[in-house]
Amino acid sequence: MFNILAESTPYIDLTTATWMKDFFIVLISFFIFLWIVCIIWVGKDIASRTNNILLQIVSIILITIFSPLIWLPLYIIIRPVGYKKDNIPWREACALNMISCYNCGTFNPKEYECCIKCGEKLRIKCKQCWEQYPHSYQYCNKCGAPNIEFDL
Repeated sequence: MFNILAESTPYIDLTTATWMKDFFIVLISFFIFLWIVCIIWVGKDIASRTNNILLQIVSIILITIFSPLIWLPLYIIIRPVGYKKDNIPWREACALNMISCYNCGTFNPKEYECCIKCGEKLRIKCKQCWEQYPHSYQYCNKCGAPNIEFDL
């Protein structure tokens, strides 16, 4: 009778408890790593979207206080839509008949002689036919002479 009771008692395997402990340590370590990566990503993302220091600090503090599971989806919804360095997209610039300044990259209307941001000349004179054409062209659009000042 004593043997029957001994066989029916549950056997506790210490290696199973150790495995579960190791699994939870790895899981918690992964979550902390994910949290740190999210803090770094939010910091870089908000810095590339706005110059507002208060908004940058608040975003980083909120992702630090709340977990990425709570704050990250909210941040993606409320963050500024565009980036600081966004200009008019190329398609719109072509449709609006604009040219890009070779010096600063600002889009200017084709009829302007100088860039509205940096003041550089937007057009150069052809060495062969003396017609003016945008500095960004590799060849004159009238006679086909190469633009000697063009850099690739």
